[in-house]
Amino acid sequence: MTVTQDKPNYGYSPPLLSRGIFLIQIFLNKYMYDKKTYILILISFLPLLTIGNIFRPGIDDYVNLVGPASIFSFIVMPLISLILGVSAISDEKENKTISQLLARPVRREEIVVAKWITIMFIGLIIVAINTLILYLGFYILLPESIDLFGNLSVLIGTWLYLGLWYVVYATIFLFLGVFIDKNAIGLGLAIAYFEVFFGQFLFGGFTGASPFSIANHINYIASEYFLSDYLSFSIANFEVFSSVLVCIGLVIGFLFLAAFTMRRKDFP
Repeated sequence: MTVTQDKPNYGYSPPLLSRGIFLIQIFLNKYMYDKKTYILILISFLPLLTIGNIFRPGIDDYVNLVGPASIFSFIVMPLISLILGVSAISDEKENKTISQLLARPVRREEIVVAKWITIMFIGLIIVAINTLILYLGFYILLPESIDLFGNLSVLIGTWLYLGLWYVVYATIFLFLGVFIDKNAIGLGLAIAYFEVFFGQFLFGGFTGASPFSIANHINYIASEYFLSDYLSFSIANFEVFSSVLVCIGLVIGFLFLAAFTMRRKDFP
């Protein structure tokens, strides 16, 4: 009697969910041991250096410390979004590990989506820690601000505002890291500050409430939903729901562009 053996199926590909979880686990392990993850947490102390300018500590002052026109939204958040977004794929290219990823039984667009999920998870945790550091630091340095410490809705609202800021911009910078091979960080930094300053003021006729600025749409959403008692912001001839659609469209659009670019890009 002849015994036959099944030949191994070298073309076997795990299910989509298994492939996604596997990729996310790999990427999370990398960020857990990456120094820049912890550096991005430490830079949240920068806004506390300006706390000496606050003479009447209160909830409004805390919101101003981390709100739309603060050092946090103009410096800290662009850095967090830029570094995590751009480096998501560009680090793989620079470290020559992109070829190992491409050799696995996964699609290129799955790599991009798994990277996006990973940097969203890591970034939102960093933003939550940064917000908590600012919240506690404000209270410790200005103990008379007892009204802030008992108002957790401000802490949650601030985290949601900065979290939305991060999700939109980090997705844009993820696409930039896939699309550009060199100097992506520098170009991303230029784009971030061009958008914040020129998008708000130059294209808006120096009114500071231009619909051409992504930051303005995020500020509008925050003033209506997250920090409505402490922020007052609007865009002329624009409904807040339209700003929500703009942010959703930007995230979906740039994630699609990143996956599309990754699929057609040649890697050494």
